[in-house]
Amino acid sequence: MSHITKFLFWKHLRAEPNQYIIHYRGGKLVRSGVGLAYWFLPLSAAISQVPAEDIETTFVLRERSSDFQQLTAQVTLSYRFSDPEKAAQRINFGISIESGVWVEQPLELLANLWARWARQPARTSLAGMTLVEAVRFGADRTRDALERALRENAEIQEMGLSLVSIQVDQVAPTAELEKALQAPTREAIQQKADEATFQRRALAVENERAIKENELATEIELARRQEELIRQEGDNQMLAISQEAERQRFAAEAQVERQMIVAQGEARQTRVRSEAETEARRLLLKVETEAEAHRVDLWRDAPPAVIFGLAMQQFAAKVGKIEHLNLTPDLLGDALQQLLLGQTQPS
Repeated sequence: MSHITKFLFWKHLRAEPNQYIIHYRGGKLVRSGVGLAYWFLPLSAAISQVPAEDIETTFVLRERSSDFQQLTAQVTLSYRFSDPEKAAQRINFGISIESGVWVEQPLELLANLWARWARQPARTSLAGMTLVEAVRFGADRTRDALERALRENAEIQEMGLSLVSIQVDQVAPTAELEKALQAPTREAIQQKADEATFQRRALAVENERAIKENELATEIELARRQEELIRQEGDNQMLAISQEAERQRFAAEAQVERQMIVAQGEARQTRVRSEAETEARRLLLKVETEAEAHRVDLWRDAPPAVIFGLAMQQFAAKVGKIEHLNLTPDLLGDALQQLLLGQTQPS
């Protein structure tokens, strides 16, 4: 858009650096160039403004494949004006003297022209491919075909246009066909997902089984160790009992041996004592026997009066122990008579 200001009967135009200005006065070209700024009389001026930068346009082509399936190709191309004056002669780029904007919409017209020029080569390219081929390779093949056709198009060159770049964004079927085409892949992906799910579940089951087997093996091992522990404890208890029994046996044997020693000592002591007592009694008996024999000898040789006196002496020593005593006159008379007779007899 150019900026136009008014001063009395004159007007001033200032164009942007990316705008090519073509100024006619009285049907003749008087000024042209990029980014111009000048004064002019509006009553005799006709001004066109052609873009100097690259223009990008996008359009959609609806065609059919070789198997009669509907396809949609989205095309984006960039172009520039190689000869702005020639382009201004073929397309109305005139601007309003009052506002500086285009009187018509030349870029929309050019977009339609580009779409028309691209339709035939795109149709030819897509018609030679099946639906699947068009979906897979249609974008690249259609782009190559469009680039060749548009660069060789003489009408484009005559209009002062040149193609900068072209890109086919995508070649797509209708939504229903796209779903149908996606179905096998989707099913395959779903099948792979199901297989992955099954494998994951199987792996989970396998892992769970391994965990349970490990737990069972652990329990079995714990049970075995517990059994060994119980067996070891039993062995230890048996060993303790055996050791205790052995100790008690040793203690009993020691006790018995000690008692035997004590008994032997006591028996030896008793035997010694008995032998001593026996010897003492034997000696005492011998002494008593000898004393008795001596006493007998004394009594045998003693006179009756002496014997009577000794008897009375022994009687007097033991009379206190006699509870009852009967003395008859005969006994006393005979004894006294013998005693007296003994005394009267001369020695």
